[in-house]
Parts: sequence; C-alpha cells; structure tokens
Amino acid sequence: MSTERILREVTSVTIELLLKEPFFGHFLTGLVKEVNPQVPTLGVRLAGPGAVQLSINGSFWDQELTEARYRYGVIKHEILHVALRHILMVDKFAHKQVFNIAADIVVNQYVEHDKLPEGAILLDQFRDFNMEPGQDVGYYYKRLLEEHRKNNRESSTGEGSGPGSPSARRLEDLLNGEHEWLKRHEDWHRQMAGLSAAERSNLEQSLESILHTVSQRVGEREVGTLPGELKSLLRAIEERHKPSLDWRRALRLFASSSNRTFLKNTIRRPSKRYGTTPGIKIRRKQRLLVAVDTSGSVSDEEVQRFFSEIYQIWRHGAEVLVVECDTAIKRQYPYRGHAPEFVMGRGGTEFNAPLEFANRHYHPDGVIYFTDGYAPAPRVESRYPVMWLITPNGLPENTGVWSQLPGRKVKMKGG
Repeated sequence: MSTERILREVTSVTIELLLKEPFFGHFLTGLVKEVNPQVPTLGVRLAGPGAVQLSINGSFWDQELTEARYRYGVIKHEILHVALRHILMVDKFAHKQVFNIAADIVVNQYVEHDKLPEGAILLDQFRDFNMEPGQDVGYYYKRLLEEHRKNNRESSTGEGSGPGSPSARRLEDLLNGEHEWLKRHEDWHRQMAGLSAAERSNLEQSLESILHTVSQRVGEREVGTLPGELKSLLRAIEERHKPSLDWRRALRLFASSSNRTFLKNTIRRPSKRYGTTPGIKIRRKQRLLVAVDTSGSVSDEEVQRFFSEIYQIWRHGAEVLVVECDTAIKRQYPYRGHAPEFVMGRGGTEFNAPLEFANRHYHPDGVIYFTDGYAPAPRVESRYPVMWLITPNGLPENTGVWSQLPGRKVKMKGG
C-alpha cells in the first residue's frame, strides 16, 4: 500500500468528476483527504473545527475498490452524504441504524448502480414497502421504522414466523448484522455526539460556505442537473447569501474620496507610447476599514451574515481590514476571502474605537460598520465616509440614535 499512490488515484477520480459532474468534482476539491488505517473502509469524518475530510483505508481501497468505476461511485456516494448534510442529522433520529440505511437509500439513487460495489443499499431492495423515489432521509427513515416496528409486532404476537416479504427480510438482516456500508457512518454518530454547540455551528457554517462556493463556481445550469433536495438546499443558501447592497455601486461611491491608484498590465489596451502589448491602465483600489460588531447582542447567525456581506465587498476589488469590536477593538486582520472560525468580543457595544482607529492609524477610503445598532451614538467624529449596515432585527429606523449615526444607514435584508 502506498499513501502517495492512493492519493494520486483519488486525484484522478477528482479530475473525472470535474469533467463529468463538475459540482461533485469541485466539492471534492474542498475536502481534506487522508489515507488512514484506523477507518474501516472509506468515509467522511470531522477534521478539526468546522472541517470535513475524506478518510480512506488503504487496504479497502486496494482490495475492494479494484476498478476505477467503483472508486468513482463510492467517492460520489460520500460526497452526496456531505452535500446533503447527513452528517449534521445523525443526532436528530433515535434509531441510528435505520437512519444509516435511509441515508444510503437517498444517496445511492443518484449514483449509477454499475459504479457501486456489491452490497450497496438500494431503494429497489425495498420495493415491497412502496417507497417513492427522490425523497429525503426523513421520509425513508419514517417508512423503514414503520416496517421494522411492524415486523417486531408480528414476531412478538406470533402472527408470523418472521419477516414475510423480501424487503422486510432485507431490512431485518441489515439491522441485525454487521454491514460494511453502514460501518462508514459510525464515526458520524460518535463525533457529532462530542461536539459543543459552538463547534456544531462552525461545522454548519463551513459546510454551507463550501456549498455556496461550489454552486457559484459551477453556475445555475450545472446546479439545475442536481437532485431536487440538493437544488432546494442550494437555493435556500443562495437566498441567505444575497448581499444587502449592490456593493459594486457602493464601492464606486466610496472611491470618490480616494486618491490611491495602482497600475495593471492589460492586453486589451496597447501602450500609447510604444504601441505594444501588454499596455498598462490605472485602476483605483478602495481601502476599507470594516468593523464587525461582536457584542453579546449580536447572534452567531448575524455574524455569519456580516461575513457573507464582507465577502461581496472583497470580491468586488476592495482592500479590506476587518476589526472585531464590542466596547473596544478585540482583533484586526486583512480579509482574504474566508470567514474566521470564531470571533472575539461578546461584551457591550460602543462605536468609538473603530472610528478612532480609522482616524489615527489606518486612514481608509471609507468605514463600513456591521452592527445591530444598539449602543449610544459615537462621540468620535469620523474623518472618512461611514456606512452603517444594521441587522434586520436591529435598531429601528427613525429613532434618536439612528438619526445620530454619521453617514449612510442601511437596514440589511431579512432572512
């Protein structure tokens, strides 16, 4: 067994997915991969705060996934589990094994059956239960649990000698035996049970961020080919990530006070002096101080929403310095396109520290302040344009403090 060889073969599967099913290929590129003899087969596991990894048992890879098509199918199977967030659902269902079976029924409907090794759990194996295709894990869990309880009642009352239909026998065999496919879910139950509320929230945010990034990368056309449940999830995430402002326009307004420029090579515009390409053109770059209210009155969901907006600011070309603050600045860092795993603060709220920092030290083109607005009006007068982004449930408009906030005030969209 060679770890390097196995990881190269995983890369080959990634490339094949990128060519045939780009959504799943891009999703796989966002997962950590490891070869780990401690896992029984191949599956997804938690890899530190807010991260998910694909763990592979080398012996299983070499001895069981002997054909490239099986490697493709099993990896896509695991990606579907993660994308549909099954890992986050395990503690919401009382009967763990029934949940495991239901989750496999869901994902294996979207993997070509000739790409699944022997033993895969399929909807067709339960045709006597008349379960509808294309449903979510809750639907299959409920139906399987009903059939399992029915089998138990018949056995305990002597109405039959055991499960009667092939589907019932298949179900009871899975529940009473050691099944290789279901072993892959054992880590989910153990690891999720050990997470704190904050760690769980970080994991949810991380998965949502990956899904949003991948859907933006592949585009609406590719998303339209995905399973219905996954499409609905992506639409809901897209709604949550819609910016409250047209940041391209807002940044143009901030740029009006900026004299900072830089040169960029371009092949579109020949050099006027020499008539050659590449030429150069002058571009503005907005230097923004973005204050994030991390006081106790701002929820984790609202902080997540702040960073969704900050991402939109950054992707439209601004140079962003984030300051996390409650009554004082707790932390500062350049924004590079990713939200932090946690924020510092959670005390009271005052607006003065970021404005004073901008005046004395940073000298930005503008200040953007994300907050719920519940604090006294600032005493510090900003020397730079200020835009206040107020949470949907934050400070009401047309109040005394609202009118005293200097600069432009915008209520963020609800949802």
